[in-house]
Amino acid sequence: MKPPHPQSAPPLPRQAWPLFTVCAGIILLLAIVAARAGAPGLHGLRLPWLGTLPAGRFIAIWCGTWVAGLGLLLALPRGLSPRQAGGLILVLALLCRLALLPMPPSDDINRYLWEGRLVAAQVNPYCYAPHDPALSGLAAGDPYHAAINHPDMSAAYPPVILLIFAAIAQLWYHPMAIKLLITACDLGTIALLLALLRHRCLPPRWAILYAFNPITLFSFSGQAHYDALQGLFLLGALVCYDRRRWIGMFLLAGLAVQTKYVAVLALPFLLRRDNLRYAPFALATMLLPYIPFSGEGVTPLFRSLVTFGDAYAFNGSVHGVVTGLTGSRPFATTLCKLLLVGAILFGWIRYAPLWSNRYRNNPLPGSCFVLGAALLLSPTLHVWYLAWILPFIALRPSGAWLVLSLCAGAYFVTVGIDYHSGLWRLPRVAFIIEWLPFWMLLAVEARRTWLRRRIPVAAAPVASVSVIIPARDEADNIEACINAVRNDPAVHEIIVVDGGSRDGTVHVATEAGAAVVVHDAPPAEGGGRGGQCAAGVRAATGDVIAIVHADARVNTPFFSQSLHVLSQDATLIGGAFGSVFTGTGVPLGLLEFANDLRAAFLGIPFGDQVQFFRRDPIVQLDAYPAIPLMEDVELAVRLRELGRTTYLFGDVQASARAWQSGQLGRAVLIVRLVTGYLWHRRCGRADPLAMYRRYYGGV
Repeated sequence: MKPPHPQSAPPLPRQAWPLFTVCAGIILLLAIVAARAGAPGLHGLRLPWLGTLPAGRFIAIWCGTWVAGLGLLLALPRGLSPRQAGGLILVLALLCRLALLPMPPSDDINRYLWEGRLVAAQVNPYCYAPHDPALSGLAAGDPYHAAINHPDMSAAYPPVILLIFAAIAQLWYHPMAIKLLITACDLGTIALLLALLRHRCLPPRWAILYAFNPITLFSFSGQAHYDALQGLFLLGALVCYDRRRWIGMFLLAGLAVQTKYVAVLALPFLLRRDNLRYAPFALATMLLPYIPFSGEGVTPLFRSLVTFGDAYAFNGSVHGVVTGLTGSRPFATTLCKLLLVGAILFGWIRYAPLWSNRYRNNPLPGSCFVLGAALLLSPTLHVWYLAWILPFIALRPSGAWLVLSLCAGAYFVTVGIDYHSGLWRLPRVAFIIEWLPFWMLLAVEARRTWLRRRIPVAAAPVASVSVIIPARDEADNIEACINAVRNDPAVHEIIVVDGGSRDGTVHVATEAGAAVVVHDAPPAEGGGRGGQCAAGVRAATGDVIAIVHADARVNTPFFSQSLHVLSQDATLIGGAFGSVFTGTGVPLGLLEFANDLRAAFLGIPFGDQVQFFRRDPIVQLDAYPAIPLMEDVELAVRLRELGRTTYLFGDVQASARAWQSGQLGRAVLIVRLVTGYLWHRRCGRADPLAMYRRYYGGV
């Protein structure tokens, strides 16, 4: 059955196009400025009281691009179909990448061209380093040979990528040819990422985390690092996995390994009992390309790769800290190798679909885990290596890795120092700025993941939704709310929980066909909206429960979408649809922007954004918070403790009356109550009843 997708919503009085246009313009302008500014290390930036920051101008462009990209994700207009949104993202991505083509490439491109030329001339680049006297005839007059880095090292890249470089060298022996290939592969990765998001019924806007990340923009179209090819092949394998096209999947996975060896770590997460017989296609794709280069034996094929891994170290996260503490780089390298082996074994045991029903339909968690481990434990980490994991961050957003893609701009201090002094070093302060925020956030995420390990989350697909509508004196709204909900075929039942209405709400809801549960206990005795919702949860029988406010209108099939999203990923416990206000004005637009930011990246949506969750864990653990106020915030926090959550950037039309009552003062009160609740909750002193009295008492 074809998965459901949100349709284009009716035009709303207020649109996000102006903000989206501004963010898009900023990113495009920064790409043009970066391309015209010359090498990243050329221009420093004078900082008050701190002196000149090496490569400071490029670092500022990097940070501005990251901020504008985040704004682009939040401001993408909701009134677009997935196809329209994907097309818009691709067009803008193409424009930004074309703008970056004039940017001076990394000196790695000289090796790409040279080794491609050797292969085209039937010379084995694994046996001859660029400065080998035997190649002096070819080197004479070659425009790129003199600028090759590490000229004493023979080829370290896999054979397929060398064959691709050879084809380019024969067609057009020029850096722009490499850049165009890498740009095309990068755009192809975005297209595949959009296809994956669409198949999993996730919003296409999440692709923006990859498409406009400064790492991908400047590393690929700008500096021409070929890691984009690995992303293309690996994403292609994941698309085939979702569609059960096993031969194509294994061929593409083999090609991913043949472009970057690190991709082999993800291969076990593509294996299942029903596709093992096709695995030889991957094995053949990985091994056969070595045959033309193996005339001198196996050792030359991996000599430089081993040397790079053992003798070089720069910007390794764990490696750098261990080296600093022990003073021994060889010890740090050995320790990181052992830790990496342990991490890989742990990842394979925990996440491999081959023996885990929970991950049978989802190779993403395991692939993300092992690639992340490889990045963190590698002795050398250049900033473009982070592109290995960025497609997975778009599919499984992580605040830690997203912040790292911002802080990674500190890496270019090294480039600035090298440009002006010839010394390749990363100052300790820059290293700390780059890595400390990431590790702090990663520790929080890792702790949360560890605490979830024993939480029962069903791996079976979900098939029905129970909609709970808490109401009190909502006779004017309840019928329209029920009718809008009923239009979604996934809705199994609609339960209106009345909190003691005096205006005929119960009668209207019954006539509209909803089941009615009366829960009119006072707030101090389990009443209030939290108590109402808890009563509805106990009465519900659907696989998934969604909480819809009586003044909200769900006009698109988000309930069907939520079923598909949860069925695709057993690690998801729930999430929120997302909403827009029915009113007009800049303040409400800013509130929508803030609501999306909080729900998407902090995992704390409000009730008017329509929260949904799997029924069984919540009922089994009696986890729904029966508190009179802040029940939506508390639910969001508990859901994050039970499993991963998602945010669908939906267009549920929500009333702005709670925000508009009292105008600015009321809005400030809501924000203060939420932040105060979260703080006091952490300290063990939260008092929802006191907050209830303050909120409804207006003080």
